[in-house]
Amino acid sequence: MPGKDDYYPGPPGSVLHDARMSAGKSVLETAEALNLLNSYVEALENNDYSRFNSPLFARGYIKSYARYMGLDEEPLLKDCDRICRREEDNKDQTPTRPQGIAKAPGNAPLISALLISIFLWCVAIWVFGGKPEPELAINVLAERFAPLSAIKVEPSLGEVLLGSEGDELSVETPTSQHSGPAQAAELKFEFVEAVWLELRDFHNNIVVSGVQEKGEKLRFDVQGPVTISLAYWPAVISEYNGQKIELKSLVNSNAVRVQVGEL
Repeated sequence: MPGKDDYYPGPPGSVLHDARMSAGKSVLETAEALNLLNSYVEALENNDYSRFNSPLFARGYIKSYARYMGLDEEPLLKDCDRICRREEDNKDQTPTRPQGIAKAPGNAPLISALLISIFLWCVAIWVFGGKPEPELAINVLAERFAPLSAIKVEPSLGEVLLGSEGDELSVETPTSQHSGPAQAAELKFEFVEAVWLELRDFHNNIVVSGVQEKGEKLRFDVQGPVTISLAYWPAVISEYNGQKIELKSLVNSNAVRVQVGEL
């Protein structure tokens, strides 16, 4: 095994891939053992760190992968840092296009008149019927699932969150926390992996609850704001009245409960 100041002969992804193949493990087995998506394991083996929010996440996954395969993680992390620095340097050195001196076109009066007409048309739409797009409010509620750090690797995280004998999770029933009037809401969900979903409408009635399979797409017309509970939200693409529900900057756990509505 290389020392802490040495490097493996090859980039981190190749080393991890070769170790997995030598151990006779599939991508699926490795992903379940590390509580990762299959695509994340493949991205690590391809040295594609753009799939992760930041290099910090990639380093953490590489460390877990190396320990799982019985490898010394230090050389792999050093190579990961070198790859990330090289990518950042390439971005910084991207040449910018020189800007020349713009000359006023000969038909400037015509262009000015056209721009004024467009401006007046936009003002008329706004005054006589145009409505600004409502802002989507996402409120993270108290977590009803066991913290991820308290869940053992065996059985896999997915089995624990999704339940081993059915589609229901052991969660306490939330109470309605809506203070404003009900809204007409269209909810859309698309599932990249199998995910446990519970959707409650404005009146706290359960619209859907249970495991939704990979590749499934759902659409609901309900009264909002709504309460959404998800076990492994990163594998879900969701929309509320055509606006994407973004959770990356709001939550730290993969199991989350949020209240979503328009202001």
